[in-house]
Amino acid sequence: MTDSHDRIYIGTILLEINRHRGAKMPTFRVSEWLDRFAAAGFDGVELWENHAALAPEEELADLASSPVPIAIYNGYATFWDGSAGPAASTRLSARVGARAIKFNFTRDASHSEEDIRGVADWRAALPAGTAALCECHPGTIAETPGQAAAIFGRLGRDRYEAIVHPLTRPEGLREWFRALGPMITHAHLQARGDDGQPVRLDRDPRLLRDTIRLLREEGFCGSYTLEFTEGMNRPGENIADVWQNALRDLAFLREALA
Repeated sequence: MTDSHDRIYIGTILLEINRHRGAKMPTFRVSEWLDRFAAAGFDGVELWENHAALAPEEELADLASSPVPIAIYNGYATFWDGSAGPAASTRLSARVGARAIKFNFTRDASHSEEDIRGVADWRAALPAGTAALCECHPGTIAETPGQAAAIFGRLGRDRYEAIVHPLTRPEGLREWFRALGPMITHAHLQARGDDGQPVRLDRDPRLLRDTIRLLREEGFCGSYTLEFTEGMNRPGENIADVWQNALRDLAFLREALA
């Protein structure tokens, strides 16, 4: 992704109470929040797939005319089974004007070869200027730096970009840079408390500041998404409280990056 240095995006999954529940039906329209995102100072939006895939046409039109860029389309397509998911992600990403599509490799190692071939075919068909942004997620066949490096050695490193999770996997962060180097252009930020649930970034100021320092030492000059925050996955979770915590995270991250 070009011109993304220190840009901060809000992940719409952060505000979605149904992100991990049942059919994952959206509970709000992102279009109704776009002016608030812009006014708060976010540089862009990482759009959770179901906020587009399960949205009516008028919502897609509103997203396409957003006052704040839809920077990343957060897709969940599978690539090994010949489904229409990858093509749908590409189409919807273009519809809302995203310049990168987040994708994941399969969690089922028995489908590794089909999955890698499917990703290659999908990448070859992407429109010019659209980045294929791999979330090297725990549980997938690209879970470790070594696994990811081996896969991208086959696929071509210059054709893909990668996401790291620097606050939840800080102990191996340098290893990711050793393995993928300049492929790493984006970071998903979520801090976790002792109970494993998301907390605000200012609950552990040293962790964030030390992490930013390490990223800069490794030459990272990419963007960030506030992925989760305090108030999520809690009894009584509600969008208003989570939004206020996201604003506090935005302010604290700006301070840390200054």
